[in-house]
Amino acid sequence: MKYAKLPFISQLLMCLTLLLSVQNTADAKIVYVSDGNIYVMNDNGGSKRRITDTPRQDRSPRWSPDGKQIVFQRSLSEDTQKYEIFLMNADGTNPRQLTDSGGNSGFPAWSPDGTHLAYQLRHGRNTEIYVMDLERRTIKQLTGIEKSHNPTVPDWSPDGKEIIYEKLISNFAGVLKVIFGVAGGIALKNIWSMSADGTNQRPLVPELTIEVGTIFRHTPRWSPDGQRILYHESRRALEDVATHFVILHRRNGKTTEIDIKAKIGGEWIVSGKCWMDNGRAILFSAGKPGMPEKEYHDIYRYQIETGQLTRLTHHLSQGIEPDWIEGPLPVSPQGKLPAQWGQIKRARGH
Repeated sequence: MKYAKLPFISQLLMCLTLLLSVQNTADAKIVYVSDGNIYVMNDNGGSKRRITDTPRQDRSPRWSPDGKQIVFQRSLSEDTQKYEIFLMNADGTNPRQLTDSGGNSGFPAWSPDGTHLAYQLRHGRNTEIYVMDLERRTIKQLTGIEKSHNPTVPDWSPDGKEIIYEKLISNFAGVLKVIFGVAGGIALKNIWSMSADGTNQRPLVPELTIEVGTIFRHTPRWSPDGQRILYHESRRALEDVATHFVILHRRNGKTTEIDIKAKIGGEWIVSGKCWMDNGRAILFSAGKPGMPEKEYHDIYRYQIETGQLTRLTHHLSQGIEPDWIEGPLPVSPQGKLPAQWGQIKRARGH
């Protein structure tokens, strides 16, 4: 009898080992992209684990509000100019396609109640913002009904009443200034806001804040409390380029700038960002400009109050587009734990 129990004890020990492993990975709160696949890791950069494995390209992952699912865009073939929106469980299982646009669908963003997705859809040279009702699978176009200048990258306010996005300028004279080198400054991309039903579209940030050169304002994100907006700004004055994070305090118009060049050193391209630690920190990815496509982008955490910068990844090829959520979350190793419990039950004669 003593020896007959050894297989069960062995299986139990194996299961306990896996449970400890799950504890180490279950606190994963960061999802990001590396080499075209989606990964998760915890707040200090540990327990990195790939949750998709596809020869196609996965991009723009976002946690669902309850942390149980991840929405993302995936290329349908080697043609990475055509993406559709997909949804999967938080551990990477059960991926399913949501859109079938025949164009390029991307940058999905959850409504705060998890019932709708805002996303951009590009057909040819034109991009508009749409909203999908996840239960009914109905789609509504929000922008471009009357006039459009390629609105992209939507993000939903925490109260569900507004959507912010980036948009090309509508000032044709400003474009001519840039093309022909006429003195003066212009914002070529700016941050806009609209009501969640697509009405009341308006610029959120003043159009022109530079005397000579251009400004591109990118990828806005609401703070968890709905009081601030995070975006990054690329400024070009003659040959000098500077990238800053800008935090806009909406109620009083106050802005806070974080100089990425000063913090990291040298010129950098920001390739994704979000709020972290319930608005007390920023999570972002950055890489050197003008380098080959496979050069490294790493992910950083910036503590707003202290100014502390922590590098979470080291030489991940294209470690980009991070998104954060309060944890812990169900991201246990796929398939392993259920199999072990099944073996234990069989060993015990159940």
